[in-house]
Amino acid sequence: MTDLPHWLKPCLQQVQVLKKSKTLSHALLVTGADGVGQEQLAQEIVKDLMCESDQGNACGYCHSCQLMAADTHPDFRILDGEAGIIKVDQVRQLVTQISQKPQIGKSKVILITHAQAMNINAANAVLKALEEPSAGTYFILTSSHSTSLLPTIRSRCLLVNVPTPSLTEVKQWLMSQADGEEASKLFWLTTQPYRLLTIQQQGKVKLYSNLLEQLQNMFENTTSINDVLKGLDSKNFEDYCNGLSAIVHQCICHSTGMKLDESLSPIYSILIARLGIQGLMRRYQALQKLKSDLQKTNLNPIMQLTHELNQW
Repeated sequence: MTDLPHWLKPCLQQVQVLKKSKTLSHALLVTGADGVGQEQLAQEIVKDLMCESDQGNACGYCHSCQLMAADTHPDFRILDGEAGIIKVDQVRQLVTQISQKPQIGKSKVILITHAQAMNINAANAVLKALEEPSAGTYFILTSSHSTSLLPTIRSRCLLVNVPTPSLTEVKQWLMSQADGEEASKLFWLTTQPYRLLTIQQQGKVKLYSNLLEQLQNMFENTTSINDVLKGLDSKNFEDYCNGLSAIVHQCICHSTGMKLDESLSPIYSILIARLGIQGLMRRYQALQKLKSDLQKTNLNPIMQLTHELNQW
């Protein structure tokens, strides 16, 4: 049995029942909030579809299952939109590669994660493939912004909605993961379980924890802006922008009545007194624009974020 978290298992079982009854659509769209596990769910669905048995779940023993475990199955292809824009040539290449009969087993699968990263030409190429599917071919798309996909793509897919787990469920799940307790200290940043786990696996928990601590010290006049941005460089400026944006966003939400993570209480009191709600909203918008600008240009991140914190 898969070790997926419990909020993903009903979705997987739904697809397994359809596969076993041979009524599964050739195209699936797995959608949910960013970081709740749609990519992990999709990977499990792929394993089930590639299995040579007629049962709903992957047997784990057939040749196809063994090749999937070794990540060497010739009839499985993946495009990851998290790495950047998905272009039409990438889609066409994959469709061409699996246009023939399966080399092994019964199925061929194309997995497109973060499908909202497809440009319009790539999306149209996927739409054409969905309209004219070859026998035994499955398309699985994942997205946290499914409404940005072409309506015609959505209409041709079986929609698999991934639920958002509660904070209690996320805490319990993190406690069962290696070093998950460390990641649970960042609920002020996000409560999405797989995003927290990725941050922990990337060794960035300390970066965010230090950012929060140094920002509190800055407001208490025991440290400087330079100390807050001490670890900032061109490779992690996005993490700093995300951290600062999360702090401001949490403060804005709390001002409208939402519960505030207790670690942000001292910062909230200071920021709401200094900036007010309108000022907080301006700072949030400025951080979003700054993050976008830093991704596209050669602006100096230290200089830009120093200027931003001077507004606080």
